[in-house]
Amino acid sequence: MSTTKTCVTPTFESIYNEIALRASKAKFTSDFFATQITLTGKLEFRPLYVKVEDRKAEVAPYEYNNASFYIDADTDVFAAILNGKRCICDAISEHAVVINGDPNMVVLFIKAMQL
Repeated sequence: MSTTKTCVTPTFESIYNEIALRASKAKFTSDFFATQITLTGKLEFRPLYVKVEDRKAEVAPYEYNNASFYIDADTDVFAAILNGKRCICDAISEHAVVINGDPNMVVLFIKAMQL
């Protein structure tokens, strides 16, 4: 029996849906943090946020003021990361993904979301 894996396409809706799915399954170890993910490139600045409160995630397609950290990523690059075709560490070192804010929270987020 073969299993079909959903392929994340470089669109806001596809990336948003995958982030929401991963957030709903993630085991967060922090009681509170929030991140804003801003997708750039073809989408020209489309933000979404993930807020974790009492270890439960909320995902919404809006900006989040005063987030613990911010992620700016090209749509194609972020889709490749979500598909497991690109390592987020490599994308960060190549400046294809830029992260600003609390580095400890970033690490917890990346681990919990399996990026």
